[in-house]
Amino acid sequence: MLDKVRKTITENNLIETGDNILVGVSGGADSVCLLHILDYFSCEMGIKIHAVHINHMLRGEEADMDEEYVKKLCETMKIKLFSISINIKELAEKDNISIEEAARNARYKEFKFIAHKLGNCKIAVAHNKNDQAETVIMNLIRGTGLNGLKGIDYIRDNIIRPLLDVDRRQIEEYCRQNNLEMRTDSTNLQNIYTRNKVRLEVIPFINDNFKINIVENIARMADLVRDDLCYMKIIADEMYNRCLLNPKKEDEDESCTNAIYLDIDKLKGAHKAILRRVLRMAIQNLKGDIKNIESIHISKVSELCLDGRTGAEIHLPSNVRVSKTYNVLKVYLIDDVSNINKDSDFKKVSVTIPGITQIESLNIKLEGTILNKETFNIEKFRNMGYNSLIQFFDYEKINEGAEVTLRNREKGDLIKPLKSNGTKKLKEYMIDNKIPREKRDKILLLAKNNEIIWIIGYRISDKFKVTENTKSILKYEVKV
Repeated sequence: MLDKVRKTITENNLIETGDNILVGVSGGADSVCLLHILDYFSCEMGIKIHAVHINHMLRGEEADMDEEYVKKLCETMKIKLFSISINIKELAEKDNISIEEAARNARYKEFKFIAHKLGNCKIAVAHNKNDQAETVIMNLIRGTGLNGLKGIDYIRDNIIRPLLDVDRRQIEEYCRQNNLEMRTDSTNLQNIYTRNKVRLEVIPFINDNFKINIVENIARMADLVRDDLCYMKIIADEMYNRCLLNPKKEDEDESCTNAIYLDIDKLKGAHKAILRRVLRMAIQNLKGDIKNIESIHISKVSELCLDGRTGAEIHLPSNVRVSKTYNVLKVYLIDDVSNINKDSDFKKVSVTIPGITQIESLNIKLEGTILNKETFNIEKFRNMGYNSLIQFFDYEKINEGAEVTLRNREKGDLIKPLKSNGTKKLKEYMIDNKIPREKRDKILLLAKNNEIIWIIGYRISDKFKVTENTKSILKYEVKV
């Protein structure tokens, strides 16, 4: 078991010497096993282990007993524990989403917040080979492409899954051999959720009736699909960069800073499998994720690109628009950023670097994340296009000198717009870029004294941009 997990960590570069590792611990066999193994590896790998437990407040006394067990376990192992209670039912009702989705969103939000505080931190979660099989089957039921068939990734951003090559039986056996107690979530034994139905009914039915181990078979398939996807991504990246046009050559309007332009003639030369990936890549680079964008949406965009008439436009979820003009496909976000600040009494606030700055009066938050320079592709960043609510900065330049604030414009404000030759007054910039007078006092600004870092929804300052000499990258995202 230890050798298998060590091999997973090594082959997939999940952990580096000096990392802080924040382990999500529910109290079940999977997470207890993960905590124990990573603690065992801590000296060998030169890492420091921390734990986090989320009480979802869904199972009353049972949930409280889980929390108490995890506290005692971490005390025994001398591991620092972050224990948090969240009313998931209230969150689900407020956001009009399922209990499962609300719980997952809340967990990862807290995990990431704590990881920010710790710094240089990976978040370890206990997904295993059975979880992989369940996920792939669920994706098949919903209807999926190759991305759904590869299932769960070993690593995504700073989230790692060291147990993905071991199955639940091996995990439970490890716990027994090491005298590790484990809590059982009673809801896992009820077929009230889709995943539980797959775990308790579908997988046993396939194994019993076809005399196979479907978990192992799916795991092998997922590995093969992942390798194929890795190669296809290389080809798609190359095609994306060949098709990308300089926005300023196509549109002198400021809205081009919130758009990606693609050469249709070059797109037509791509295989449809690569074309679809390029289109997904454009949307993801524009809005920061691919959430709510489904295969049917990509098919519509592909049809527009190949056969659509000039001047046609498609409206996609999450404020994404795609239009066709002669030989150019424009992928852009509609501008609703100027409507964020409707509070005439909004006062400037000090910004946390990195971390989360909550602005209650506007019902928004500004989230700052330090990115690993070694895994951040500067050329890919340059070709991303601009997102109205997400930008990247040189951390050292942001963090030195004066306090960073979020505010509206003030007399004497200056900015050096990205790719410009010099500094200009903010008022002149707004006039030059035809920003309506009634919007100017409500646009949010990230600033140091009178020096503007980011006109949110528009431009960043050239002074704070990411360059080849940047040591640490600060990603800022406005979340509405």
